[in-house]
Amino acid sequence: MHPIQPATGAQTGRFLGSLWLALDEKGGEMKKLMVAAGFAAGVLAMGGDAFACGDKLVIVGRGMRPRRVKGSVPASILVYADPKGSMPAALEEGNLRKDLEKAGHRVRSVGSREELDSALGTGSYDLVFTDIKSAPAIETEARGVASKPTVLPTLFNPTDADLAAATKEYHCVVKAPGSQKDYLAVVNEALAIRAKEQKAEKKQ
Repeated sequence: MHPIQPATGAQTGRFLGSLWLALDEKGGEMKKLMVAAGFAAGVLAMGGDAFACGDKLVIVGRGMRPRRVKGSVPASILVYADPKGSMPAALEEGNLRKDLEKAGHRVRSVGSREELDSALGTGSYDLVFTDIKSAPAIETEARGVASKPTVLPTLFNPTDADLAAATKEYHCVVKAPGSQKDYLAVVNEALAIRAKEQKAEKKQ
């Protein structure tokens, strides 16, 4: 069920994503009418997914299934895939790496703390994905490097209690396995928060 009903009268048409394509039967002219009011309510009505990210709620709808979803801003992402942790499973079984790269993000993964230290010291990253157990130590290290990347704890098949605890402690968390749009909702929100923080620092 769509949030906005088709125009009445001489207009007919069809939905394309979040647009209603209306056909004027008299003039034969196609008009694109943006469906704005009531969109959020419509998403919820269709059973959208919601992700806690800081003090905001990121709503992800299930109504559209694009072949390729692009991130709002291409990001440089470093993944610490500790072989003893859950990150390797999130990357492969959860298709996390593939979905991030399809969205246009640059992803580099490392498997040891030595490689991680070297990457943080010599590269410039926006985000660092790591499992929840390694997140506190990596977050401390990330604050000390030039690019100051945002750490995104990643949980693979977490319990509801574990997910709630991680969400309460960190601004944004990634739950795997998930769909591409689920991952990008969290990534885009984390990048938005990061941009605001950098802007605030420049004003100081």
